[in-house]
Amino acid sequence: MVKSPMSAFTAVLATPYPAAGTPIKFDQIVYNAENHYDPESGIFTCHVPGVYYFSYSIHVNGAHALVALYKNGQPIMFTYDEYNKGFLDQMSGSAVLLLDEQDTVYVQIPDEEANGVFAAENVHCSFSGFLIASTIKKEVAASRTEDDVWA
Repeated sequence: MVKSPMSAFTAVLATPYPAAGTPIKFDQIVYNAENHYDPESGIFTCHVPGVYYFSYSIHVNGAHALVALYKNGQPIMFTYDEYNKGFLDQMSGSAVLLLDEQDTVYVQIPDEEANGVFAAENVHCSFSGFLIASTIKKEVAASRTEDDVWA
């Protein structure tokens, strides 16, 4: 019997004001059984080609914030929050993406001009993704071992 391929993760950020121009390192893992998300780099790497759903939730404090969801180094969508002094704001974004093996997805602050991304011990930002449907052909899936599909 061939198991259906899986790929899913949720990770949180608990450190405020991550660096701009590099993927945000959501370094506290909630779920990442297949290890397709790397908390040290902040990058999800596709091991099971298919249609995926990604979402992120970002707290904002102290400055405006702009983040983008990137696929293979290119921004797919941007989310902006205009900070309101004295309030902790929140912004979020989500997308359905078609991925091939070795495609990468991550969240990044494009530049320092709008870096109000805030996190703390009990104020988390999160990044999640999961496989909706694999595009691996049945005959290819049948020829793979469980390690091939999950690796």
